[in-house]
Amino acid sequence: MGTCALTGSAALFASIPGSYVIVNGPLWCYFYAMKYIDDSMPGAAERFYCTQPDQNSLVYGTEKDLINGFEYLKKNGNPERLFVQNNCSISLVGDDIEGIAAKSHLPWPVYGIDSGGLHGSFAGGFSRALSLLVQQMNPLKKSDGVNVLGLSSVYLRGKADAIEIRRLLELCDIHVVSMPGVGDSWESIMKAPEAALNIVVRNELALKAAEDMKSRFDIPYISLGLPYGMEGTLRWLNRIAEAVNSASLKAAEMEIRCRQKRLLHFGNNMKSMWGTLWFDRILFSAPPEESLGIAEALRGEWADTENLTVHLQADTCSKTPAVDTVRVIGINDISIAEDYKKWDGGLILSSSHETERLLRMNRPFVSCHITRPVYDEMAVSDLPLCGIRGAEYLYEKIWNAKLSGHIRMAKT
Repeated sequence: MGTCALTGSAALFASIPGSYVIVNGPLWCYFYAMKYIDDSMPGAAERFYCTQPDQNSLVYGTEKDLINGFEYLKKNGNPERLFVQNNCSISLVGDDIEGIAAKSHLPWPVYGIDSGGLHGSFAGGFSRALSLLVQQMNPLKKSDGVNVLGLSSVYLRGKADAIEIRRLLELCDIHVVSMPGVGDSWESIMKAPEAALNIVVRNELALKAAEDMKSRFDIPYISLGLPYGMEGTLRWLNRIAEAVNSASLKAAEMEIRCRQKRLLHFGNNMKSMWGTLWFDRILFSAPPEESLGIAEALRGEWADTENLTVHLQADTCSKTPAVDTVRVIGINDISIAEDYKKWDGGLILSSSHETERLLRMNRPFVSCHITRPVYDEMAVSDLPLCGIRGAEYLYEKIWNAKLSGHIRMAKT
């Protein structure tokens, strides 16, 4: 997810049905963000526009460009609300976006945000956008429900992960009030203050918003990461049940034990033909929750290795004993380069960027994609990476990666 803050903010805004996004900046910023989001959120491009300010606007302001954009949407769009995002250079101009919108007497509300690269990566932009949504919320009477914060449809299989998390929580009699970022309506998101608990699944995307909601609405939060593996999912649900009195894990535990027996059956069949699920080396390169969560499930439930190394795409306080070496991209780049130089075979769980790097270096590997971008695999099914269904899917993919390595070796 090595993209800019503008893409992160737009990913959250575009996920809300009826919301339109105007990029107040040049076409290259617009096209990059729009294409990245539309790839995983079909139809988002139809609600994405660009002001295309010229060089004079950098000196005298973008009011004229914004008004032209508003007029275009009046004639050609039908937004329920509009989010205007300044890119890096336009952020320096200091235009009052909402003031300009007020003078235009628009039939829909307008929200402005500076979300250029100066505000960080995708995670930084998403976090700022989620905090902006929190600012629009009002106190409401509390229920027994929960919000799940830190999900995004733009992450690999992000929508499917959200569906699985909602299914698991409802299986435990836990009502989900809102899940911003994965298609929830504006009305659903604005009901978030009803919740009795916020569940933060990605700190880099949602911890700031959870802290804001704790301050404004006195909603406690727990930071749990994402549920990976069968036992990992059960531990995750247990942590939530400790904080939600109405929760009952009986049905979820029954399903997990049933699915575990099924996996054991298929796994034993494969082991009888191909040996244990072992890799000499395993390398993860992904956001923190994917890397550490899947690593723990992989080593604790499915496979083993002599060395498991993780390259995190963002720094984190989270840890797991399943990992031998942790490096952070942008901080430990020299050591990361050495890891690639010394690589001589094993399993890599990453995006296409890392597998292409190994291909260029002519290094042997088998792979399993767990984060975007993905250029050599199609992902259109509703299979998640997390939860019970995700555990089955990942176990299948990791076994198939091992088998592809055997077949490749047999051909050489």
